[in-house]
Amino acid sequence: MGTLTAGLPRLEEHCPHKLPSSCRLTATPRCCACDDRRPHAGSYRIYVDGVGFVYRGTRWQNYCWFCKVFWENRVAAAHPRVTPSLSRIPEYPDQSEFLTAWFEFHQGYSVRTGPNGDQTRHPILGESLEDVSPGLLPRTLAEIHTARHNVNMDAPRPDLHQDQIINAAEEPSVSIEDTLDQLMLEADGESHPQTSGTNTSTSSGQPSSHNSSSAAQHSMNPNTTTNDATVQPDRNQQQMARVFGTREDVQSDTYVSPITDMFSRAYARYQDAEAQRQDGEPSTSP
Repeated sequence: MGTLTAGLPRLEEHCPHKLPSSCRLTATPRCCACDDRRPHAGSYRIYVDGVGFVYRGTRWQNYCWFCKVFWENRVAAAHPRVTPSLSRIPEYPDQSEFLTAWFEFHQGYSVRTGPNGDQTRHPILGESLEDVSPGLLPRTLAEIHTARHNVNMDAPRPDLHQDQIINAAEEPSVSIEDTLDQLMLEADGESHPQTSGTNTSTSSGQPSSHNSSSAAQHSMNPNTTTNDATVQPDRNQQQMARVFGTREDVQSDTYVSPITDMFSRAYARYQDAEAQRQDGEPSTSP
């Protein structure tokens, strides 16, 4: 992936991230992050197949692909370290230094001011922006000669001590499959709550006083209902909201049912397989 806006001119109405992020929004001069007016939060709601809507997404999760890659790289390269839940893009982490360097590569030179106030232009030679992913800076000729990688995540962070780096490397990673299994177990536990049975008699075979008093209360008031009868509908509604969305989501004009989305993806894969079969290419099963 490269920067598609490397050869485009910078306009006054553009936001600072429009060209560096290669934002695909064509109807506005602002990038996805600058045009996002949602209040900031630690996590954002996303839909996971088989689980429903969960608050495990990032703010840039549903941006255009290039803006998503841009902010993933910039947040990962922040010093000191910033987690996605603590980020407040586009303001934090601050990108002014990166944007200044990026636009110097974009124009092909840097402007330096001498002791007398004279400004001179110094050409910047190195990689092209078209060969670098959004959110990363190209390498200069000197950096190419020293074989420096422009992937910021590979370099150790100076704000971490050596023992913290070792401990972070030894921590077991959690795969997406394990996370989905955990979410499914939680959803199944909510839809099928387990209730522990109560003993109706003591070890000596005599009924306990607690059960006797409960039976007496039920006999005096036969219309008394248990808490499970009132809690179960609420749990069912919560489960339905997690899978299909809230009432406001369903009533919105842009709502798409998860079942419809699932069949749409399956039909799209079928059309791709048919197109490959007609072209004589072997189709690969998804």
